[in-house]
Amino acid sequence: MKITGIEAKVVKVSRELQSFSGTAGTPGTFVQMAGGAASDYGWTKEYSSLYSKKVESLMVKITTDTGIVGWGEAQVPVGPEAPQALVRQVLSPILLDQDPLGIEVLWFQMYNSLRGRGHRGSFMMDAIGAVDTALWDIAGKHYGQPVYRLLGGAFREGIPLYHSGVSGTTASEKAASAQEAVSKGYKAIKVYIGKGLREDIAVMKAIREAVGDDITLMADALWMYNVHDALRLGAALEKLDVALLEAPTVMEDVQGHAQLTQALKLAVAQGETERTRYQFLPYLKERALDVIQPDIGRTGISEGKKIVTLAETFNIPAALHMAIGQCVYVAASAHVATATPNLLWLEMNPVMLEMANRFQRTPWTVADGMLKVPDLPGLGIEIDEEALQRCVE
Repeated sequence: MKITGIEAKVVKVSRELQSFSGTAGTPGTFVQMAGGAASDYGWTKEYSSLYSKKVESLMVKITTDTGIVGWGEAQVPVGPEAPQALVRQVLSPILLDQDPLGIEVLWFQMYNSLRGRGHRGSFMMDAIGAVDTALWDIAGKHYGQPVYRLLGGAFREGIPLYHSGVSGTTASEKAASAQEAVSKGYKAIKVYIGKGLREDIAVMKAIREAVGDDITLMADALWMYNVHDALRLGAALEKLDVALLEAPTVMEDVQGHAQLTQALKLAVAQGETERTRYQFLPYLKERALDVIQPDIGRTGISEGKKIVTLAETFNIPAALHMAIGQCVYVAASAHVATATPNLLWLEMNPVMLEMANRFQRTPWTVADGMLKVPDLPGLGIEIDEEALQRCVE
């Protein structure tokens, strides 16, 4: 079997921003567009990251001379044209006419292609990750097995999910949103904070009172605090029985995270920004994280599995990050989650899942806060290419 074609498709789907407000994808409120009113990109009132008015991602389709087709997706909420160019100009020449079943060999060829130029993260790894996922999809279809079985088998029948974000502008509105998530069967909820100690603590207190003591609460500070204030925040959240504090301070500060993990009883988590085991290793060696959060849409399946295995070596659990994207992204994340022994949760934005389902012929569903991967070859999804093409730019 040989690779005969590689297509990299930028997918952009319009969305109603209010439905995503406070959730994975757009936790803040747009206040100023970057580059003028015609731009899709803008800043939010609360956070410093750039966001898009649309759901943007990169889809990769790989065809073979046997007729088997594999799909991959990179989670690129801003600027998917960058990894698209890398797939087309750098990776495609490496991959064409190669055996798609040599996944490990192809990964190293792609990674080494620009390693000496310093491109070992960011968009380069997004591009490699999308291609890698497509290769796993091909392998599963070739062998007639779901990807999770090729990764070693299922450690669970259903994947425990946490509800990512609560909508609303006031503490009471967010508390009501959290109650709605609980009514739909979610047993764990992550709340986006980072708006100042007093407001953050008040919001988490209101939500705890609303959902009761049996629901696992987590908080994502989106890198908004210095270490001193993150310590104060963590101590206050511990009194509310908050289980996890994500992204308490900037990701570059490994020592700061180590200080937090040593001082706080709640779990300190980080990882969506990192793409390789090499980037995670300093955090693990310094015991600077209690939970790692790699994103399979940024690592790809091969590297994502190596990252969670490396964490297992250090007795560190994983809560896979999954923000906004389409159905291939969801499927790849779910297969890795199924095959990960040290998994705590997989992130889920229900609004995003509803959107992602429009591009596959058989929608995936969440029941009682759990997601089950279908026992089908490859990633287990059939892409509706006609529907997808309407959103390709």
